[in-house]
Amino acid sequence: MTALASAQDAVERRTTARGRALMTTAALLTTFSLVTAERIVGSATRGTFGIDARIYRSAAEAALAGRDPWAVGVDGLTFAGPPPTLVAYIPAALLPEGIALLLYAAISIAAAVAVLRTLHLPIWWLLFPPISDSLLVLNPDIVVIALLVATPRFAALSVPLKPYAAVPLLLTERWKPLAIGLGLCLLSVPWWSAFLANREAIASALASQSFGGMSAWATWLMVPTGLALVVLFRRGAEWLAVPALWPYTQLHYSALALPIAAKNVVVAFLLCFSVAFLPPIATIVYAVWVVVARRLAIYRANALATVSA
Repeated sequence: MTALASAQDAVERRTTARGRALMTTAALLTTFSLVTAERIVGSATRGTFGIDARIYRSAAEAALAGRDPWAVGVDGLTFAGPPPTLVAYIPAALLPEGIALLLYAAISIAAAVAVLRTLHLPIWWLLFPPISDSLLVLNPDIVVIALLVATPRFAALSVPLKPYAAVPLLLTERWKPLAIGLGLCLLSVPWWSAFLANREAIASALASQSFGGMSAWATWLMVPTGLALVVLFRRGAEWLAVPALWPYTQLHYSALALPIAAKNVVVAFLLCFSVAFLPPIATIVYAVWVVVARRLAIYRANALATVSA
């Protein structure tokens, strides 16, 4: 701890707080901009703007027509979500596609701005790749984190949107919105039999469309990641658990980790890239940082008490 404290003191002597803040801002803004620009070019090339909303709307349309929602898709990509997600896209199925996409885009942008304001982040954090990716494909993950953080009164609505929203509600012991959210999921009961009948095809589609996913799921990395989440219980595990461990995650899943990325530059940097295992690695790194920071604070307090004595 002595060496670590000395190193920290040396850095603080050589740079001002303002200087460190400017360097951090420049590094993150550059990274955010480059990664988001690359994904915009990719979306334009592949024609995938709003693709998730289009797929979900197509599935909801099929469900309302009595057809199998998991047998339809857009541009070769099939719906692979759980039945409760269909409920949130029934309004889209009742509208022309263009109008539905504009409506869901407006909701997504408003949600992104709301969560940034709640976390006191500058507007350029819209370029944070998990956020920008969610906006580009119109995936509801950005709406989920906004409901959980910016509008807690309506947090229950996040669960039917993305059932894994129940994880942060559970870990923060927010029992009322969790119960209401699970109750809202019951609206999808008519489609569960089809979902279970197609579970193998759905799992295959998820694996294919997510390129195997980015989390530690079903790998040896689950062990250190699980230990890290235990260390972070009530100190960030609620926001990191889904990106780190949920099966078949993609870049926009890390929007749920925004409350942690907002206060740790290393986590923010690691979550910028659509690379396998970076979310669990970010979780482990953050757990180590929390433990070291706590030990360092205790060391400094003891040293100060010794000097005062």
